[in-house]
Amino acid sequence: EKNVTIRNKPNDLSCKNNLLNITRYIRKMKTLLAVLNNYFHLTRPQRAKKEGTINPQWVKVLAGPLQGHHLLINLHSPASWHREMKEGQYDSFIYEALNRYGSIESATVWDIGAHIGYHSLAFATLVGQSGHVVAFEPNPYNVDRFRNNVKKNPKLAEQITLMTCALSDADGEASFLFSAEVDDGRSTGSHLEEALVPESAAAYRTFGQTSIPTAKADTLLRDGRVPLPSIMKIDVEGAERLVLEGAVELLSTQKPLLFVEVHNITMMFHVQELLYSLGYTMELLDAEHSSLSRCFVLAEHHGHRQTPEAIFA
Repeated sequence: EKNVTIRNKPNDLSCKNNLLNITRYIRKMKTLLAVLNNYFHLTRPQRAKKEGTINPQWVKVLAGPLQGHHLLINLHSPASWHREMKEGQYDSFIYEALNRYGSIESATVWDIGAHIGYHSLAFATLVGQSGHVVAFEPNPYNVDRFRNNVKKNPKLAEQITLMTCALSDADGEASFLFSAEVDDGRSTGSHLEEALVPESAAAYRTFGQTSIPTAKADTLLRDGRVPLPSIMKIDVEGAERLVLEGAVELLSTQKPLLFVEVHNITMMFHVQELLYSLGYTMELLDAEHSSLSRCFVLAEHHGHRQTPEAIFA
């Protein structure tokens, strides 16, 4: 006779315990992966510099409002904005549109989503010593580069104030997804978790996550922490609605000129609905470089005429 091994059928309790253990293991692995991912982002720039793979250099800007000033950028990066910044052509349509209004000397400009400081420095040249630029940038790696760029241009630094909070529709804290990779352009995609981002989730899978302070523009103004803006540039990776909803009082009373990069089709609906309700009209800028997921618009309150006296009074 053949030997027959009889195995006991596992009971329901044993199956449940096994499933429970597997579930706990998966949760632990997810937590571990999140910790490792954040560690990877916190240490990657230092490791890359040690290996010689990141080599930003100081360059002199060749044209545009920042001509003759210096920026720390990486001309070896595949990201085209490095070369555009050196050539003074980065987002040049903003400055072409501003030219319609004449001089903006003495104006106050808010640069919301200030990245590494190109626009903040450019605006500082235009508003002059009697004007002011308030820059908002919550990504610490962008902030580090921003501070280096401002420090290198001390005559412009006097006009610039940096706020490391994110403007939103509430005061407090919010979850923030970020990249530490400045030179390859990924840090520009850092965003509030609530944002309607322009890319699929796969584009952000290597991003770290942290909590950052948030503030409403209206709160900052009521508390006297920042001066009133006459111009606002907003580039916040799908959080445009949050920024505008936190600034309704400002938009209703001061009626600043707005340059907004809209990062999502649904977001365009929300932005347009809100701004129209406040008496703004909108114009598409740089149409040839707009895409299915983003575009830049100029918004002006219809009660203002296109003159410096009306806009920047």
